Amino acid sequence: MRIPLHRRLSRVSMRLRHAACLGAVVTGAAVVLLMAMPMRAQDGPSQQPGEGEDQGQAAQADPPSQVARVSVVVGNVSVEPASVNQFSAAEVNYPLTTGDRLYADVGANAELQTDQLAVRLGQQTDLTVTAMTDTLAQFGLAQGGVHLRSYSLDPDGTVELDTPNVAVTLLQAGDVRVDVDPDSGTTTVLVDSGEVQVDGNGLQQVLEAGQRMRVGGSDPVSAQWLDGASLDGLDRFSMDRDVLYDSSTAGESQYVSPDTIGAGDLASNGDWETDSDEGPVWYPTGVAVDWQPYSCGRWAWVAPWGWTWVDCAPWGFAPFHYGRWEHRGRRWGWIPGPPVVRPVYSPALVVFVGGDRLNPGGGPVTAWFPLGPREPYVPWYHASQRYVNRVNVSNIYDRNTEQVRNIYDQRTEVAAYAGGGERVYANRPVGTVAVPESAFAAGRRVGSSMVRVNPQELAAAKVLPHPLVTPQRTMVVAAPARALPPHLTRPTLATTQGDSRIRPSARPVIEGSQPNYQHEAAPIARQPAEGMRNQQPVPQQRPGYQQPVQQQGERPGYQQPAQPEPVRPNYQHEAAPAGRQPAEAVRPQSEAAPVAPAAPPRMLYNRAVPPAPRPSFEEQQRAIQSIDPGRPLGPQQMNNLRQNQPVGPPQQREMPHPPVGAPRPAPAPRSAPPTVVHH
Repeated sequence: MRIPLHRRLSRVSMRLRHAACLGAVVTGAAVVLLMAMPMRAQDGPSQQPGEGEDQGQAAQADPPSQVARVSVVVGNVSVEPASVNQFSAAEVNYPLTTGDRLYADVGANAELQTDQLAVRLGQQTDLTVTAMTDTLAQFGLAQGGVHLRSYSLDPDGTVELDTPNVAVTLLQAGDVRVDVDPDSGTTTVLVDSGEVQVDGNGLQQVLEAGQRMRVGGSDPVSAQWLDGASLDGLDRFSMDRDVLYDSSTAGESQYVSPDTIGAGDLASNGDWETDSDEGPVWYPTGVAVDWQPYSCGRWAWVAPWGWTWVDCAPWGFAPFHYGRWEHRGRRWGWIPGPPVVRPVYSPALVVFVGGDRLNPGGGPVTAWFPLGPREPYVPWYHASQRYVNRVNVSNIYDRNTEQVRNIYDQRTEVAAYAGGGERVYANRPVGTVAVPESAFAAGRRVGSSMVRVNPQELAAAKVLPHPLVTPQRTMVVAAPARALPPHLTRPTLATTQGDSRIRPSARPVIEGSQPNYQHEAAPIARQPAEGMRNQQPVPQQRPGYQQPVQQQGERPGYQQPAQPEPVRPNYQHEAAPAGRQPAEAVRPQSEAAPVAPAAPPRMLYNRAVPPAPRPSFEEQQRAIQSIDPGRPLGPQQMNNLRQNQPVGPPQQREMPHPPVGAPRPAPAPRSAPPTVVHH
């Protein structure tokens, strides 16, 4: 698909303006301790003998730099991870990636955040994250309704939503609503703002702001222009989230990259201060005096990263997957990375420690502490040297923006960092959290499992490349689900051949006359499409809600944004259909229940082709236990499992941690940025 020139220019212009306003804030030498670490390239000693891997292959096998965060849960919402065929209760801050599935029950709403895109679910909506990569955010809508709210589009990326009838691709940032009615077998697309392309068998049509279309059938599809529609619960939910987003991000742009997932929750939950050495520092409010990072929440297992932190605080995403933490006096402050580059997501920015002496007489424990300023992050999962460079330089504060960009944009394995010596972890004496090994492997809540560790034993504890324990199924399937979709079988995609079926020269036959609304006016009033289940019109139009006129690719602004408030489940959803009520006490899937005949898989029409599905958790678990307990499988090992072959050795040896020196109060003052050595 050809990327419009105005999208590229808009994105570049936004980046340049953003870099200009932050250039005076960013401080230098953030990469000092990162570069003091002797990181090895992946082309030789870090590989297993006989397993050659060029840099292109290594980079392609890297984990994605983004996920889809569950940012809002209202009512009964369930999640089905890709590696298990079982739903569990969805929780805020859980990261979804390729293959994960989300279901919002009757009267429920949910929101996913990724990059500068929000996907907002209405009631009885079955949504799959079909693909989540650096260049493709693809979703599958089997039933229900969603708002795709994009604030900016990456010119090198694609956002696609697949339904049983068509594939909807975003062309310009804006607000698009898509509804799938399984009873009538139709998909309705309404563009409130922006622009989309709708593709189906025999159909290729661009929809602009103010246009609404209903599509039925599959081979070929039939299309019909529709008039307006009324406001409903999903619209009100999405509008409220827009107001919160605009009011919260207005003040954050000077401190943190707009691509930081969860940054919009910081303004209403903490205060910013500017430090002469560390730059912008965010201090959470409303936490206990003895609070410390990575102490309220649980550990989950999310491939390909493996050990993944899920925090309990509503704001607890950005500060635990980006940046660094620093302990000052009696407060903990979070330091974001340089906003001039897109931050790379990490499952948890911590260092694991362990040893038999940490809990004498009480059994083995697993312990961890947050990385401090300028301390390098060493992934415990498969990653190329380029990935290690980017995940560190994008999350460590540095005033030298040119150096940041050079390291971030480096596409070969030529950057190795000079220096060496012992590593002093500033947060180790004050921020270590420990739990029994069994509680850690089971994914239990940390707060109820913490054990005290003797400071002397902690100082002598060994830094681990990863926890030395195999994850249990409860790390993937936690609390029982309270709501299940009508069809438990996962939807499947109609093709694995990409968009070769698209015929650009085809002239679609669309019934009715094409709407010709004024784009500057308020969004068109919605009327229900015939046969659309659960979308009965509410006798309320959109009074007073003017669609803001915006430049392509820029965020809409409100003249008088409301103050951020918690989203409340008060959206007055339409009544549930006969025989379908909100799940008050859905039988947990672990209990015995009548077995219904398996329904045929539902097919979704797609253009883009997602990555291959992951092996089941049980397959991964057995392989991890037999090869290296606690270490996630590499991409080649996962591929071997898919092909029913022996898992084989890892592609990489463990990336070494630097030697650990005796704990000291703080690292020495920083000097000039180190020299980058090219090999």
